[in-house]
Amino acid sequence: MIWGGSNQRYDLPVMTATEIFGIKVAFDRLLVIGLAIIVIIALHLLLQKTKIGKAMRAVADSTDLARVTGINVEWVVFWTWIITGVLTALAGGMFGLITGGVRPNMGWFLILPMFASVILGGIGNPYGAIAGALIIGFAQEISVPLIGSNYKLGVALLIMILLLLFRPQGLFKGTV
Repeated sequence: MIWGGSNQRYDLPVMTATEIFGIKVAFDRLLVIGLAIIVIIALHLLLQKTKIGKAMRAVADSTDLARVTGINVEWVVFWTWIITGVLTALAGGMFGLITGGVRPNMGWFLILPMFASVILGGIGNPYGAIAGALIIGFAQEISVPLIGSNYKLGVALLIMILLLLFRPQGLFKGTV
């Protein structure tokens, strides 16, 4: 890390909330939602329309077959890690924008819901992971009035366990 292990705060100006369909939404949350939509579209176009995206999909389906057809698997893995790092840094910055600060351990409580989202959507299916994240997020927020916010993370685990019992491949079949 550039600044070491200490927490960093964003000094942001106080902005008025925007009203959308009678609901007041903070500007920084609108910014994060808009940026997330742009990133999802860009990632879709990258995976579907570019040479590296097609190579990534081929390597994900079968590493050996991709290698036999002339795809440089190490190059694909390298670029996959670069893209993953950029997207993770962007997500961390946007999460810090919402929470007002950046700290080294700020994402630990998100690991279970993210894992449950991937399982729910189907492993290896990025669109399923997006749908799974929306389902998990809504379920967690809807459960708060019923069970309280202390058990909100447990809702993701409960949904994942129930799904694995009744539909182990996920809602949308993945590549695995």
